[in-house]
Amino acid sequence: MKIGKKLVLVLMAAMIVVLAASCISTSKRQYMPLSNNESVIGSAQATFAVHSSLFFLQSTQDAVNKDAYIHLLQEAGRRYPGNIDIRDIEWVTGQSLDNQNIEVSATGKVVRLD
Repeated sequence: MKIGKKLVLVLMAAMIVVLAASCISTSKRQYMPLSNNESVIGSAQATFAVHSSLFFLQSTQDAVNKDAYIHLLQEAGRRYPGNIDIRDIEWVTGQSLDNQNIEVSATGKVVRLD
């Protein structure tokens, strides 16, 4: 009977992990809102990998926000000259790349800084 209880606990834990992972993969996050006086000149998109352990923690989400900002600013810098920045960053997690990394797709609005 002990093996049966352990099996049930393992199956319940696995189900919770699968449900949590599915919620993560469909969630959308927003970062750096656009203010009223900023002029949007275009948009940027980037896809990159992030370490997936403990993805639900705020510190991990903050790190993804920073990575998204950096990748989007680099992409925008290739397309738009001058003094620019990124606003209204949105990112979603995608497929698992391996046991430790998840794909993240980010978009943001490119604004001209005066």
